[in-house]
Amino acid sequence: MKNILIITFLFLSIIDTYAEKEWVLKFMPEEQYSFAVLDCIDSLNCIAIVNTKAHSSIYKSSDGGNSWFKFSSFNRSEPVFDTIRTAYRSIILDSLHFYMIFTQGAVLEKSTDGGKSFERKYFEELYKVNNVKRFYDFTMYTDQIGAAITRPYLLYTVDNWESYKIIVRPDSILAGGPLFYVDSNNIAMIKFYTNSDVFMNYNITNDEWSQYNIGEKIPNGEENKSINDLHFVNENLIYACGHQFTGVNQFSKDIIWKSTDRGKTWIKLMDQLNDPGFGMRRISFKDELHGIAVGNWGKIFETTDGGDSWFQYPIRDEFVQLSVEITWAGEYPIYGANLTGFYRLETITDVEELSSDEKFRVFQSGHNLEIAINDESHAIYRFSLYNSSGQTLMTKNIKSSFGFVFEPVELIDLTNGVYYYTISKNNGVEFNGKLVVVE
Repeated sequence: MKNILIITFLFLSIIDTYAEKEWVLKFMPEEQYSFAVLDCIDSLNCIAIVNTKAHSSIYKSSDGGNSWFKFSSFNRSEPVFDTIRTAYRSIILDSLHFYMIFTQGAVLEKSTDGGKSFERKYFEELYKVNNVKRFYDFTMYTDQIGAAITRPYLLYTVDNWESYKIIVRPDSILAGGPLFYVDSNNIAMIKFYTNSDVFMNYNITNDEWSQYNIGEKIPNGEENKSINDLHFVNENLIYACGHQFTGVNQFSKDIIWKSTDRGKTWIKLMDQLNDPGFGMRRISFKDELHGIAVGNWGKIFETTDGGDSWFQYPIRDEFVQLSVEITWAGEYPIYGANLTGFYRLETITDVEELSSDEKFRVFQSGHNLEIAINDESHAIYRFSLYNSSGQTLMTKNIKSSFGFVFEPVELIDLTNGVYYYTISKNNGVEFNGKLVVVE
């Protein structure tokens, strides 16, 4: 195999070393399932809760997601509420406290023994209200303090759901998820259930509603933007992902945000249509810089610089599922796709990243060049590769992105020698470089 050393004209030193990585299948449950949660308590201990039509099962790993075993399984059929079976949202708060809510009703299950057993909590007074069909989101601030949201109500507890208080939301607030605790006395939640990036705040002590942040103003005729998932890296740093419908079928743009003040203001890191175009579903960061964002139908993006640039992994057929999850076991991202198993991102070989400028970035990844052009006009650029005699060997159109979103360019079978490339727009060269092929 040939080793390819790529050196740009503009910068003659290699600034960093990255690793070529691959998603490796680690475990496939024997049952047809969908994910309720995939999470890691620490760098070694990870937990997955999966559902079938009749029951939920808990799988655990104690070696950073490298191997998995079934820990417990629970039948969901009951005489009275036998339709409440499918857990769709779960929280692993710590090694003992697990929580689940369901698609079929305003029901919460909690475990205080690490998933060995669950206690089901029925909120029967909510069933008397016709439009309360289920919880749309819930959160736990500590193992005693938590909140849940329905369309007309906010519920909160200070004793781990042994008791709770129901708050009627104002008619102007169609509150929904995501929701989170600003502090032990304030709860923030999306204002409009779907298609919104505006958060409202409920102050428990004062029994008072207020607007928590100022969302983006959407031009007339455009679909609103929707935050689907939040990840808190620390007390103030949050990454979020979501979508915006394009108006064509169900296609959505992918949107990723960053907040350094606990959601008061947001910086947009990505805002564009990427194939397959169905928005972002989940986001998870190992630390302030290294994170993964995933969407349905196999879309996976990785960043190592706090969201300044993003690398999209090739779509794999087995990842093309309607529901996916992402978490971190120490240095390893763990990815779960419905019906196909648990995967871990592992290092295969070392590759070298190139220097770049404020608009263009180019580096080698296996047999590909990875090129990113930071130009939010989404213009078409032309990549051209030449031999030392100036003969054109290949050309490829590359669309610029909002921020640095890398696009692969497959290298042809090159013999040993020196080659040159240019990146141009409107027949004007804007970036160039040299690569040396050494067998």
